[in-house]
Amino acid sequence: MRRTSQRRTPRFLWIARFILRFGKTIAKAFTYLMLEFTLYIAIGGLAIALLSLGMSSNVALSLSLVLVIFSLLTTFLAYWQHQIIAKRRTKANSSLLITGEVKLADWIAQTLCAKASQEWEEYQDWLHDILLVRRQLLDSGSSRWKVTLLTYWRLIALCVTVTLIKLRRLVLAARRLR
Repeated sequence: MRRTSQRRTPRFLWIARFILRFGKTIAKAFTYLMLEFTLYIAIGGLAIALLSLGMSSNVALSLSLVLVIFSLLTTFLAYWQHQIIAKRRTKANSSLLITGEVKLADWIAQTLCAKASQEWEEYQDWLHDILLVRRQLLDSGSSRWKVTLLTYWRLIALCVTVTLIKLRRLVLAARRLR
């Protein structure tokens, strides 16, 4: 009597790979949507801050719309560039590939270091701890999708926190100028 768990059919493997790729695609799309949503919340907060500082509602709305259009254009161009790079990419050693959440953490670190050095000094330990806990959970045998979801959640929380702090500092600086 054959055991079906020992022998996998090619069709089963194809279906399993398809489901895995589909799940990863959904996770990436959800992450990008959450980051975009965070950006739009920050833009809305900026508009509210400008209105509270006494700026004309037409000017604040126009500035917010320009920022939204700029972010959409930037997202489209980044996606287009990613597609070009992905087509050129050669197959690399699988041990050298970096997973999505680590790429996101690297992007956050580079962005904070380049554009918000004060926040980078304050929050680089938090980012390091997020990645350290990720590695510990993976080493302890936790489910990969749970670890990935938790890591994305913590990275998004870091982005939201830093964005809110930057927005608060901007509002306080604008109030001092009044």
